[in-house]
Amino acid sequence: MKNTNEVRTILGVLYYLNRLGNNDKDIEDVLDYAFYRLFGSNTNLLLLACVGQTKESAKPSIDEILRTQTQFNEFMNAKEKH
Repeated sequence: MKNTNEVRTILGVLYYLNRLGNNDKDIEDVLDYAFYRLFGSNTNLLLLACVGQTKESAKPSIDEILRTQTQFNEFMNAKEKH
């Protein structure tokens, strides 16, 4: 599998976006399971990072995480060109 080093970051961002947006219980359960199975950890620290945040207030931090820890921005730039 390519670029597995980005998996934890991507799942973390998905957790934040879900928790601060729709807060879909099914998505939360799948993400909890993914962290448990893939990393032997839980999402408690991610949950703490969401306390007192809204999607709008967290968006700059989420964008920074994606910019520095993944190639998401490059992907989106290439996607926009097509």
